[in-house]
Formats: sequence, C-alpha cells, structure tokens
Amino acid sequence: MVPWIVYGALMLAACILHQFAALALIAHAFALPTYARRPWACTALLVAAGVAPLAALGAAQSGQVAWIDGVTGGEYLSFAILAAFAMALSYFASPGGAGKVSPEAPFSLRAIALPLFILPTALLMLISLYKPLYVERYVLYGLVGLALLLGAVLDRVPELGRNLRVAAVIVVALAIALLVPESLRLRAPESRSDNVTDLAAILSREYAPGDGILYLSVKRRAWSLAYPSVNRGMIDLAQELTPAASHGLYGTELPSPQIRARMRSSARILVVTEPEGHRVEGSGTELMKERVLAEYFTKGHSIRINGARVIIYEPRTTATEAEPVVP
Repeated sequence: MVPWIVYGALMLAACILHQFAALALIAHAFALPTYARRPWACTALLVAAGVAPLAALGAAQSGQVAWIDGVTGGEYLSFAILAAFAMALSYFASPGGAGKVSPEAPFSLRAIALPLFILPTALLMLISLYKPLYVERYVLYGLVGLALLLGAVLDRVPELGRNLRVAAVIVVALAIALLVPESLRLRAPESRSDNVTDLAAILSREYAPGDGILYLSVKRRAWSLAYPSVNRGMIDLAQELTPAASHGLYGTELPSPQIRARMRSSARILVVTEPEGHRVEGSGTELMKERVLAEYFTKGHSIRINGARVIIYEPRTTATEAEPVVP
C-alpha cells in the first residue's frame, strides 16, 4: 500500500506541475503485471480526481494555446524513425538483465521504457488531430525511456553473440547519432517556433511614422506581447482591443470595413505573417486583408526570420477604383 501512496503522490505532483505528465501515467499501465493493474487503476483514478479541477480550469483557458499549429509531416516522420529505433533497441534489451522479472523488480526495464518513450508523444499527436496541442517540449520527458533502452542494450552487449553484438552496437550508435543533434537542437534558440526578439528588432528598425502594422492572422498578434515597449506607438491597423484589455493573447479586431479603410490610408504596411508554406487561417477577415493588399498595394521586400516574415507593402500609384468584395 505504501508504494502506491508514494507513487500516487508523485504522479499527482507531476500532473499539477505539468498536466501532460498524465500521459506518462497511461504509459505506466502497459508496464505493470496483471496483478498490479487494479491498484494502479485505483491510484490513477485518485490522481485524475486530484488534478481534475486544474484540468477543468485549463480547458476553460484553452484559447491561450490556440497559437499551436497542427502536427507537421516532418514531425510525424521524425517520431516514426525514433520509435522504430526504440523498438529495435527493445529487441536487443530483452532477455538479459533488462528483461528479467523478479520479486524485487516485478516488471522489466524494457516494459516501462518503450511505452514511456512512445505513448506520451503518440497520444498527444492523436489528440492534436482534434485540437492542436502537440509541442515537442510538452512530452520531452519521454526521452527518458529511450535513454533507459540505450543503457539496457549497452549493459547486455557482453552477453550477446558476435553477430548480435555488432548489430546492437550499430543500433545504439545510430540512435545516439540521431539523438545528439536533436538534443542540441532542442536547446538552441533556433528550436523555437518563432523568434520574437528578432521580430521586435525588425519592426523597430523598419517602422516609420505613417506606417501601419498588420498581423495577417489574428493569432500572430501574440508575438507583440514579448516586447510591448517596442510595439507601443506603432499603429496596429486591425486591432480594436489590446491583448491586455481583452484578457486574451490576441486582442480583438475591428470590423472588416474599418480595417480596410485604415489599410488604405497607410503610407506603408508592415505585414507580419508566417513563413512561406505556412498558410494563415482562411477566415473572412484574413482573406479581406489579402485582397486589399493585392488590389491597392505593391509587395516590396520580405524579411525572413525564424518562424515569421515581415513583408513591406507600398501603396500602388494607381489603384483599381472598385472595392473588393468582403466575404
């Protein structure tokens, strides 16, 4: 009973500090022998009950993570490759000490390591098909499972035959070759999905009196929160209420006719948007902004930074008199 109380207390603390730690709780179920699943289920229910109020509060504020985009094909591929290596490592880690079950260790290291690496990421990717929530850092703890498998294989290498020993060393070397660059990448500033520091510097440098800032997607106004002093004094052409005044990350936007009128009266427009290949939302307001830019402005130079672009638009010398139809 005492071990389950300690386990429950640790998992509850982990889930309170980081709600996606609950995915590790699910992974643990796959590691347990049959006789241990009932006490685990009771403990898991108590943990779920303890974290439920915080989860409900978080769900009510889910708009704060609306900046998260869907899982990309590259992310699926990267995870699939690492999962394949993890399964190969699991094969080599099996019958030896890493796979033995004893009264002191009622489940094998392989039984906990493989689900811990694969399930949290796989489950969060599945959830993201309904509501985009996948960020690699949210399930970074799963790499502990891969590290355990690597250690288990290295521990077992002396027990293997010559051919299996060579194969195991090759698999471990390949896994490390994949993991080290990825680990270094995750710890570098470039791993961020956007670089708000460079964005603020570019806007400060390029903005001139009479210009207007236009966030093509309302979500991208969240980038302005990191350096409010830089954006203070700049004209946000579409903004009605600031993020602070609206109690949200994005603020609220003016009706389309007012945005169009403010755009047409601007000396220049600094459009802040995603990099090429990342399509903004196709709502009526975003489409209207694109139509006004195409009809009344000429696209100038584009400045690309990590996760964002700033495009300078100059007014056309002669513009079509007919107003574009606003959806």
